[in-house]
Amino acid sequence: MATTGTFTKIGNDFAGTVKPLALNVKAKIARAEKDGYVTTLMGRRRAIPELRSGQYQRRSLGERLAVNTVIQGTAADIIKLAMIRCHRRLADAGLATRLVLQIHDELLFEGPKDEAEAASELVRCEMCEAFELDPPLAVDVGIGEDWLHAK
Repeated sequence: MATTGTFTKIGNDFAGTVKPLALNVKAKIARAEKDGYVTTLMGRRRAIPELRSGQYQRRSLGERLAVNTVIQGTAADIIKLAMIRCHRRLADAGLATRLVLQIHDELLFEGPKDEAEAASELVRCEMCEAFELDPPLAVDVGIGEDWLHAK
């Protein structure tokens, strides 16, 4: 049974975790207002002119864009780098397996059954090492006759 003290501890733990994140978000927005743009972790820039708008709704949009661009833009940069690395390694290894589709943060490959294990290990390695993060990237690999059965 949970007590009021338990809920207070959980609330304090949550607030202790969220407060640094909130400060980081505010710092990102302030920096974007000053610079007029944000950058992904790989250095790609996106201008955010909405932050200088006199209209509350447009300025609020700019704040959301400033935060989301860093997160989603970095994710897009990483998956693109992973796709390039996988393509090169599969070709260098002489495998017939090929990348056929990207769905958000998932990559779909197609190849002969006898290559499935080797190709999946190669892909896992290249995706995990596409960009160094702390904690490191984790990758799940599935093998199946189609996308549904590979999940």
